[in-house]
This record gives sequence, structure tokens and C-alpha cells, in this order.
Amino acid sequence: MQMPKLGIDVSSYQGSSLSYFQNFKKLGADFAVVKLTEGTNYVNPKASAQVTNSLKVFGSVSVYHFFQGYGIAEAKYFLAWVKKFGLDKSTVLVIDVEAPGLPYNTTPQVNTFLRYLINAGYRNVVTYGSSSWFNSGRIQRNALVDKHIWVASYRASQPGVANANAWQFSDNWHGVDASYDFDGSLSGSKTTEKPSYYVTPGLYQVRMKWLPMYNSMEFKKANKRADRYGTGSRFWATPVKHGKITRLYINGQGYVSSNKWYVKFLKKSKPKAK
Repeated sequence: MQMPKLGIDVSSYQGSSLSYFQNFKKLGADFAVVKLTEGTNYVNPKASAQVTNSLKVFGSVSVYHFFQGYGIAEAKYFLAWVKKFGLDKSTVLVIDVEAPGLPYNTTPQVNTFLRYLINAGYRNVVTYGSSSWFNSGRIQRNALVDKHIWVASYRASQPGVANANAWQFSDNWHGVDASYDFDGSLSGSKTTEKPSYYVTPGLYQVRMKWLPMYNSMEFKKANKRADRYGTGSRFWATPVKHGKITRLYINGQGYVSSNKWYVKFLKKSKPKAK
């Protein structure tokens, strides 16, 4: 069994600077979950910086939506912002189910929300709620279209819900909510998919903290360049066949990986004028 990862979740009430996230990494945090939206007309004003700096510090980011009970409308609003922030289909998307005004049995609308995301190709979904909501039936886990749950239970020795995927154990860990991710469901580290590689010339963006560059398609230490690209950096490149996979050739600079876990494809190259 893997060791649980420690994560923080942040909203407009928390910091957004690079140093803010770096400090939590020093304190032991492995990942962050950022509040993106709420209802159908609110977006976290710090979300852009929080998402960007979480990616820089942790190499990944998960995001959540504070649910008000309107399944389809809120799912559309949330997903629109997920796409505006450039978050791909591997991103963990969380529905935060705790608003006091929700109906007692909120599960049907939660399922409507989750189903919309899943049908759009975003399959890494998680439902957040307090242990009391799960145990009382306000959120019926056995009826959820996806059974991954993140349970809030403070000043306790365990989540209080059997087989929870993640546990928010504190609402004041160095000033933020903190959670344990038991199996990678919340931090997005549970994937066992084989890597795939891009084959289209165009504009790419770096996902990982640092993307090394090489002078040849043989990614050996002797061919490694001193310069490299950091998270969020963009470059135009052409995929070049290398055995069963490809490398990305950056004209006049060298080669980088075309692994979809490491880089994101943004748009095709413009055709050259004749």
C-alpha cells in the first residue's frame, strides 16, 4: 500500500504567490487543490495564480467547484472555466457538496453534475463532503455514478467513512485545510496509463517542473543541454520519429520529449505562405 500524500486546498482566502506554495512544500505538502468556481456566476479571483503556482511547485493541480444544487448548469460553468485555465482531461475535478441550502438528498443532482464531466471526457472526478453527510445519507456513496470520495472529519483519528479515498483531517494546518490522499485519487497520481506521444507540429506548453533538452534524439546524459524549459513555458516544435515514439524538435535548439504527461499540445503550426 502506498504512503498517503499530504495536500492543501486553497481559495480566495489563501495566498497565491509562488513563495506561498513553496513554503507549504517545505512544510511537507505534496499537492494542492484549488477552488475554481461556485454556483454559476463566481470564479475565484486568485485561481489563475494559484493554479499556475501549484503547477510550478508541485508539478500538478486539482480543482474544485462549490456546489449549489443545479447539476447541469453548474457543471457547464465549472467545465468552461476548467478549459479556460487550460486544464486537460487528466485533471482531478472535485465537486464540493456542503452548502447549507442543498436538499437533504442531494445525490441525484450531484450525479447529474458528475455525469456531465465524465461524458465530456473528464473521468478523474471526486465528491467532497463531511463524514456526517455521507453517514446520514445526504450524500449516498453507493448511488454515486463515481464512488471516489474526499471526506472532511476534523479532530478525529480517521475519516469516519469506510474506504474513503481522501481525508480532510484539519481546517487549520498552518492556516489552511489539509488532507491525506490515500490512493492518488485526489492528487491525480493514481494513473497507470502507458505514456503516449504527440505527432502534430505546433505550439506546446510544458506541464512538468523542468523539461530537459538534448542535442540529439538519444536522450543520454552526454547529449543533455544546460538550458531547459520550466512549467508553463511554450515553444513551437515538430515531432520527429524515433523508433516507436517521437521526439519534439525545436528549430535551432534541440530535442525535448513529446510525452503527453510532460507537455501539452496547444495548437497546430500555421501553414507557410507560398
